[in-house]
Amino acid sequence: MNRATRLRSGALLVAVLILIVGCTSSPTGGPSLATAISVTASPSVIDPTTPLPVSSTPPSPSLNTDLPSPSTSVSSGISAEEAADRSAIEAQWVKFWQTYNNIVRTPSDQRIGVLDQVSIDPVKSQILAAAQRFDSEGIDYFGSVVQHPYWPYPVDGQAFAVMRDCQDQSNYGSVWVATGEKRSIGVVNNNLQAGFIKGDDGVWRVRTFDHLADEPC
Repeated sequence: MNRATRLRSGALLVAVLILIVGCTSSPTGGPSLATAISVTASPSVIDPTTPLPVSSTPPSPSLNTDLPSPSTSVSSGISAEEAADRSAIEAQWVKFWQTYNNIVRTPSDQRIGVLDQVSIDPVKSQILAAAQRFDSEGIDYFGSVVQHPYWPYPVDGQAFAVMRDCQDQSNYGSVWVATGEKRSIGVVNNNLQAGFIKGDDGVWRVRTFDHLADEPC
């Protein structure tokens, strides 16, 4: 992507987000990145392998006309700043999933603290509610995921970013604790989209993540 195209794409993305909700780098809030991209997505919080209906901001098809196509994103020849941002976000994505997988086994009085390190609302509150529900129903997660992140849009030095992950969840799911019986198990190629906000402390945190149900990877 040449410099002019990169600057034009970044400017359009910023203009769209500012027009709708404004831009913030606060770890307690920020633009809903899911609204900036037209996709068919199902919320994946509660049980990533079995999407359930929870409160989520739906994508807005009307905004897609001002955004670059994911297929035009270039992963090679990126700047040092872009590479550093992507590396930091991918590291936080790994940490987010480690925290997410262990949340039911984390003492309830410590859950907010560990989630604060990797997430903000609305996903943080959704995970907390899900963990409480799993506690009451005797459910936990088992196994682990294998991540294959990719970048449909550049970060462009902004305090918000969109990353996707063609995640292998074939050895991951939920289990009934009392019996050890598996309740759900994931698939090999589960296409996820995550929205990140960079806080005033310089840390990237997950704000939203969704299944891209109609976009196989």
